[in-house]
Amino acid sequence: MAHLTLSIRGLLLALMSVLLISVAQLSMKWGMGTLNQLWSDLVMLWQGEDYSSLFSQALAPVMAVGAGLFCYALSMACWVMALKRLPLSIAYPLLSLSYVLVYLGAVYLPWLNEPLSWVKGTGIFLILLGLIFVLPKKNQTSDKS
Repeated sequence: MAHLTLSIRGLLLALMSVLLISVAQLSMKWGMGTLNQLWSDLVMLWQGEDYSSLFSQALAPVMAVGAGLFCYALSMACWVMALKRLPLSIAYPLLSLSYVLVYLGAVYLPWLNEPLSWVKGTGIFLILLGLIFVLPKKNQTSDKS
């Protein structure tokens, strides 16, 4: 098997995969949470055969879930292409960035508004620190060990 070297295209594909999977998580969280809150209203509209109101209330959260699933599919395509260009020891740790992005999105996006805590912040710091240790430095061309 040919030795894989770091490629800018591979890194960009892996980072795009991380971004897409983070967007997928956040939009599906909002969409499913909103559908859950509206569920009893949606059932009443269905039973009352008020389909236009049902459609208008459910459209945004259903679209968010659909967009999340679409982002998952795109993320998978980017990930497969990234794996063709990067060693797994480089690509796989990059996935941990999605934990960072999803947590920060959940805290700072007003429609999710999850609490910020120093314990979780410390975890985020440790993830980023781990990436610094795992990813090769610019002057490293290959690992001889």
